[in-house]
Amino acid sequence: MRKTSKITDLENNVGKKVKIVGKVSNIMWQHMFAGHPSQFTENYIDLEGNCQIVVFSKKPITCKNKVEITGKVVIVESDASNPNVKIHDEFHEYQIIADSWKCVEGS
Repeated sequence: MRKTSKITDLENNVGKKVKIVGKVSNIMWQHMFAGHPSQFTENYIDLEGNCQIVVFSKKPITCKNKVEITGKVVIVESDASNPNVKIHDEFHEYQIIADSWKCVEGS
């Protein structure tokens, strides 16, 4: 299992289990959703480099500082991208289906 905190690392690990470190965001950016029925809560996690991903977990992630999340990387794709930023006909983002998470103390 690879530990990561960058979007490029997620791209290289779609379908695999990873460990990420980030912080629960105070701001919810707009994201695509492709329902994950076994998971109930979406969590907005800020990563390094001013990036944010959605992490689905069975319970809300309540860490005040950093959180370490273990889970599977999934890709959500659409062929209808925002016409204001259209570069190509496909749009995608990476999300995590969490197996577990824990607060990182002293962060």
